[in-house]
Amino acid sequence: MILDLKRRLLFLLFVFVIGYFVFSVVSGLIMGKFGVESTLAMRILSMFQDIFLFIIPAVVTAVFVTRQPATLLAIDRRPPMRITLLGISVLIVAIPAMNVVIWANEQLPLPENLAETFRAMEERAATMVQSLTGPHNVSNLIVSILIVGVFAGFSEELIFRGAFQRLMATGGVKAHTAIWIAAAVFSLMHFQPYGFLPRLMLGAFFGYALYWSGSLWTAIILHSTNNILFLLSDYFWPGSNDPHLPATMQIISSVVLTLLVLMAMHRQKSPHNQAQIQA
Repeated sequence: MILDLKRRLLFLLFVFVIGYFVFSVVSGLIMGKFGVESTLAMRILSMFQDIFLFIIPAVVTAVFVTRQPATLLAIDRRPPMRITLLGISVLIVAIPAMNVVIWANEQLPLPENLAETFRAMEERAATMVQSLTGPHNVSNLIVSILIVGVFAGFSEELIFRGAFQRLMATGGVKAHTAIWIAAAVFSLMHFQPYGFLPRLMLGAFFGYALYWSGSLWTAIILHSTNNILFLLSDYFWPGSNDPHLPATMQIISSVVLTLLVLMAMHRQKSPHNQAQIQA
């Protein structure tokens, strides 16, 4: 690596800030043309956000700090099939357990002023998602899967795990520390305080998927799958994503199965995978 860890992270932040200003200008032009409640405008903005804030900073930083940017981003290796399939299984069996985490996060006692601020942030986020997904029909579902599921999953993993986590992991930070720091920043960047804990755990899961597999594509597939599952459940079973407490046996079964599948994922890692992620 050409630069030390501090300079690499500062460079990533620098390119991110530039991307943010460019995106701000573009978003102002788009909103002025289409209006703030336009589904088309929200979709265009979502893609521009992914490009300018996530994809470009990750790629530019990787190209600048190393002669092997694909290796740094961990996109030069195919995702191991077993780990990927086990990861998808985790996303499914962990649903009841994650519902408990979501519910618990929303029950945190907070001062009223702070609680009102957080609720307003959640409402704005929900409104944006509704504007982005559009009316309830098949064509909008397909477009949402492509934008919110596939493209957002790719772009967010590229910067949070491929760039941020990998810059730390290859710059002297212990792998587990890098995973959890990246997960925390990933969760904070969504600006949804009542979803911080579940998104933190989800980010850490994607980080470990990268760490165990040695391939960012594993994390990308899992992130996209998670987003698509959310969209499908919201489309076919409206209200199913609302926070609630499942039955006790569902929770216990979910926790046990999740731990077992995570252990199976961990056992699938190999010295080759570890070398890839630490290189």
